[in-house]
Amino acid sequence: MSSTVAIADRPLEGGPTVRQMLALWVPLAASIVMMVLEPSIINIGLGRTAEPELALAAFGVAYSLALLVEAPIIMLLDASVARSTDRHAFALVRRFTLALGLLVTAIGLLVSLTPLYTLLVERLMNIPPDVAARTRPTLQILSFWPLPIAWRRAHQGVLIRARRTAVITVATAARLLTLTGALIGGLLLSPTRGAQVAGIAMDFSVVVEAAVVTRATRQVLCADRSQDTALTLGDLWRFYRPLLATSILRQTTQPLLNAGIAAAAVARASLAAWPVGWGFVTLIAGPAWSLQQLTTALATDQAAYRRLERFALTLSTIFALLLCLAAFTPLYDLVLGGVYNLSSDLRELARPAMQLMVVYPLFLGAQSLLRGVLIRRGCTRSVRSATMVNIFTLALTLLAGVTLFAPTGMTLAALATLTGAAAELAWLRWH
Repeated sequence: MSSTVAIADRPLEGGPTVRQMLALWVPLAASIVMMVLEPSIINIGLGRTAEPELALAAFGVAYSLALLVEAPIIMLLDASVARSTDRHAFALVRRFTLALGLLVTAIGLLVSLTPLYTLLVERLMNIPPDVAARTRPTLQILSFWPLPIAWRRAHQGVLIRARRTAVITVATAARLLTLTGALIGGLLLSPTRGAQVAGIAMDFSVVVEAAVVTRATRQVLCADRSQDTALTLGDLWRFYRPLLATSILRQTTQPLLNAGIAAAAVARASLAAWPVGWGFVTLIAGPAWSLQQLTTALATDQAAYRRLERFALTLSTIFALLLCLAAFTPLYDLVLGGVYNLSSDLRELARPAMQLMVVYPLFLGAQSLLRGVLIRRGCTRSVRSATMVNIFTLALTLLAGVTLFAPTGMTLAALATLTGAAAELAWLRWH
């Protein structure tokens, strides 16, 4: 066995079997589910505070903006999977990650501590003043969130290449337990500052996760002694630049959706209901996102791709059926009312949107498969252009909904999300 086996991906003759795909994907999917549970846990906690509607709306807006600021580091996981072929390559990836993470943190503080916040949130997004006032300190707290996430993503890429994904699940479980404990303790101490408490809990939890992943990665790196790569920082930047633009564009969707919701009918209630509805949809559909890393790691040839395609579409169909079951049966009131503690009015407001979103897992699974192939082949510009098509279509749908029709903000957000996803999928398929 060569010394590069610890990190370098190994071709599988005839393509990966279902068992091999499941062995790699299940821990990644479990990690995704637990991460998606994070906003759900927060929404459940905030739904039981003194002013639940205000706390939910404030955290929803702050979280969407934090994701936008965090956008440049989101695709570091995919870049690490594709380019961390040995110790030397990973050292470059890690150096690149640290610089980018610090830059993103500075941007977050600049936005939340200066008049840029007023311009962005109160004027451009038209967020109600009481919601905007609660959002600002939460966004300041979440400005420290991206750096440990960037560090964790870079190290996770090494673990995925080495096919040691079980530890990723362990790390995410530690993150979720830390979040839950910090949230409960914080809300008991300060029940009137729910959104800020949630921000602090999120910061603390990602630091714990990053520490667990870093420790596990050291064991993989110790088993690899090669420095065969010709990768340079310049090569890495050229590869990552389109992915950076892709993630920035993708994270504009939630602020755009919040702006569209604020301009549509029943704005305040929709701003409170959308984060809960979207959180539940992504809880069901979220595992399909990890199909992107699975494809990047295993799509070594045409035979492998065909097996991955069947695997991805089967799983996406299962997720769509699960979401359909939740949206069209009495489970809907049981989950959103009993678990998320949404009022009956907010549940009825969200119901049409949730029923529309049942096809979303199919779009997400197919997109993840095609993006994974393009990233593995280095065609990151095609991934960027597909995201641009998504954003343009989403914005056009929001504009048309606000000016030509009169849907509730919740329904408009669901329609815009689906039309954007469908347009992106068509573009990826064409490429």
